[in-house]
Amino acid sequence: MRGTGPVLNRRSFMVGALASGYFAIAEAKLRAWPAFAADVESMLPPWTPGEFDIHHIDTGRGNATFLLGPDGTTLLIDCGASNDGPDSSAPARPNASHKPGEWVAWYALKQARAAGRNSLDYAIATHIHPDHVGDVPVGEEGHTSRFVPTGLSQVDALMPVETVIDRSYPDYGLLQPPKASFTANYLAWLDARRRAGKRVERLEVGSREQIRLREAGRFPGFSVRALAANGRVWTGKGTESRQAFPDLAKVPGAELPAENNCSIALRIEYGRFSYFTGGDLNADTHDGRAPWLDVESAVVEACGRVEVASADHHAYFDACGPQFTKSLDAQAYVIPSWHVTHPAQAQLERLIGAWPNAQPHDVFATEMLPANKLFNARWLRQMKSMQGHVVVRVASDGMSYRIFVVDSSTEDGRVVLSCGPYACRE
Repeated sequence: MRGTGPVLNRRSFMVGALASGYFAIAEAKLRAWPAFAADVESMLPPWTPGEFDIHHIDTGRGNATFLLGPDGTTLLIDCGASNDGPDSSAPARPNASHKPGEWVAWYALKQARAAGRNSLDYAIATHIHPDHVGDVPVGEEGHTSRFVPTGLSQVDALMPVETVIDRSYPDYGLLQPPKASFTANYLAWLDARRRAGKRVERLEVGSREQIRLREAGRFPGFSVRALAANGRVWTGKGTESRQAFPDLAKVPGAELPAENNCSIALRIEYGRFSYFTGGDLNADTHDGRAPWLDVESAVVEACGRVEVASADHHAYFDACGPQFTKSLDAQAYVIPSWHVTHPAQAQLERLIGAWPNAQPHDVFATEMLPANKLFNARWLRQMKSMQGHVVVRVASDGMSYRIFVVDSSTEDGRVVLSCGPYACRE
């Protein structure tokens, strides 16, 4: 049902949590929630009907990407809540007064109010790792019959989700998620949704119908193609897909696909604009010992060229291989980074296109820690940005787009960089 209530305040923010039945949040906890700055001149202009927004949200604790479709359709890809400490990860953004899921919900509600929305049509968990679905807060592990709100489940309580899409729920077969408290907690949330009669679906690889605009007939140039999940990859023909992994019963344990290899990948189109996102897919084959682990190359080959792409696995050392930039050939890459290891040096060089006579690309990172900047010092001058929310705004005709960087270290979120317009290629 379309959400109403374009005015966003502390009380309306609480409605989703109190109505969801999952858990009660005391009103006092959010009494100190920040008000929005009145100075709109230096802030991101609100979305207008017909535009398509992609917000790469920087919480310093993992991935979270909020999409606002041309008709007001809302979609969230991941919401991480990592417990990693300050020695290896970014500061909590904008501060540690609230949990990552609360900040993501607040940010998404702020953007969605321009469309009169206060709920999510879709939430997609690319794979089951804490920096994508939420870790269990320290001291709250061990629950078996209920879940602790964190990451995606916390967003669901504050900005209710119509449909959650997972890589394979409820049957993961031989590709079981990791045995960990965050997995048990995530699955308990999905079980609770199912018991309550709420939608939880597995991704239909190859489909362009599973994720649709609310008013799809008005915008026939918009589509979301399910490229991959659970090791299945779209063939590029109709809705056909193939299994990228061999018979797992014959694969040595050390070379079995891991959770990252099973990530969901999507290609999103609007007019001439196109966008790729692939969770934590990677290209590492253990130096050729396990070629089937390079799902990334197969996926980006199926995807083809796009205008903007999110870097796989935070541009970590095992991802964004040679085929990544060769096949996607994006004008701009966004690195959803938050850890001292993000991005790796070869990956950053490849994304930038820093070689002599190579076609350069614009690269934006949500976070680059001081130690990582030292490691990547030779490429920093070619970076467009190294901290902040990265917002891609596609024009209503789908022919061009702009990229904004919004300061994530403050609560008012002023624009610190505006790039473009970029012309979409034919």
